[in-house]
Amino acid sequence: MEFEVHLPTLLLLSVAINLMIGALLWAIFRLRSRQDCFRLWALACGAFAAGSLLAGARAFLDSQWITVFLAHGFLGLSPLLVLAGLQRFSGQAPGNSRRFRYALRASAVGYCLILLFTFHDTPLNARFLTALYSAAIFSFAVYHLSRLDSTPSLPRRILQVLFTAHGVLMMIQALVICAGWIGINQHETGFVLRIILINHILLATATVLALPLLAFTQSEQRLRIMAERDGLTGLYNRRSLFRDGIQAFKKAEQKQVPLAVLMMDLDYFKQINDRWGHATGDAALCLVARILKQELRDDDIVGRIGGEEFAIILNITAEDDIRLITRRLLDAIVTNGEEMQGLPVSLSASIGGVEKADRHKTFADMMNEADSALYNAKNKGRNRAEFQQLTPEIP
Repeated sequence: MEFEVHLPTLLLLSVAINLMIGALLWAIFRLRSRQDCFRLWALACGAFAAGSLLAGARAFLDSQWITVFLAHGFLGLSPLLVLAGLQRFSGQAPGNSRRFRYALRASAVGYCLILLFTFHDTPLNARFLTALYSAAIFSFAVYHLSRLDSTPSLPRRILQVLFTAHGVLMMIQALVICAGWIGINQHETGFVLRIILINHILLATATVLALPLLAFTQSEQRLRIMAERDGLTGLYNRRSLFRDGIQAFKKAEQKQVPLAVLMMDLDYFKQINDRWGHATGDAALCLVARILKQELRDDDIVGRIGGEEFAIILNITAEDDIRLITRRLLDAIVTNGEEMQGLPVSLSASIGGVEKADRHKTFADMMNEADSALYNAKNKGRNRAEFQQLTPEIP
C-alpha cells in the first residue's frame, strides 16, 4: 500500500503544535520575571505558525505577496528569533551583545531583500532561499552553543544535536528543490519535501522543549552556586567547606594520605573598616580570596567561614611543607595589600595550621586545633603562622 502524506493535515498539525508550545513559553516568560529569552522563543513559535498558515493559504488565496513573500518572511524569522533568544540567555557583554544584534538585523534585511527580488518567479525560489537561510542560522546556533558556558552540559549538547539536525534537514530540502529544478520527477521531490516537513515538525517540537530545559538547568546551577559560595569572594561558604572537609578527612583516613587544615584571619580588620570604610574592607577580602586561588592548587579547598576568617584544606603529599606554603601566602598578602585603592592599608594575616594525626577522630577536631593555633599566632604578634604541635601517642 502506497504511503500518502496529507499536506493540509501536516500544516495544521505543525501550526497547532507550535502555537501550544509558544503559549507555554510565553507563560514561562510571564512567570520567570519576564526573562527575554522565553519571549523570543515564544515569538519564534508564533512566527513559524504564522508562516505555515500563510503558506497553506495558497490553496484558496491567490496572492503571492501573502502566501509566498510574507509566509517565508515569517518562516525565516523563526530560527532568527531562536538564535536571538540564545544570545539573550547567554548574557553576553554589552558590546558583544550590540554587535550580535546588528549582525542578526543585517542578516534579516539581506534575507528579505533577496526574497523580495526572487519570489515572483516561482514559490520554489522562496522555499530554496528559506531553507538555505535557516541552515545557516542553525549552523551558527550550534557554534554559539559551543561557546556557551553551561553546567550541566547535557541540555546544551542536546540542543546542538537538534540544531545540527535542523541545519542538515534544511540543506537536504534545498538540494531536493535543486533536484526538481534540473528535471527529477516532481512527484518524488514533492513526497520527499513532505517527509522533510514531518521531520521538521518533530525536530521543532523537541527543540522548543529542550530550550526551557537549558534555561532551567542553568538557573538551578546558579542557585546551587549561590547556596554554596560566599557572595562577596566567590569562595566556599562555611557549610560547603565543612561538607567537603568531612569528605576530604574520610578520604585521607581511608587512603592513609596526609591532610592539613589552615585557619587564616586578617589582622586588625576592624580598624581597616573603621578607618578606610567597608568598601575598602570588602576589597581586602576579595584580594585575599584572589591570592588564595592563585597560590593554592585546584584540589585544595578554600572557604570564607566568617567576617574576615578563611579556612583552607590542603591535600598535601609527604614532600609538602605547610610552613613554606603558609609563609608564601602571608608574604603575598603583605606584598599585594600594602596599598589598596590608593590607601596605605598595610594588610596582613595570621595563620594557624595542623596536620592530620592519629588523635584526630573527626574533621572538626582538626578545625578546632587549627583555630587554637591561629589564636596563638595572634597572641605572638600577628602576620605569622603557628602550628599545633604533635603530642606523643599513648601506647
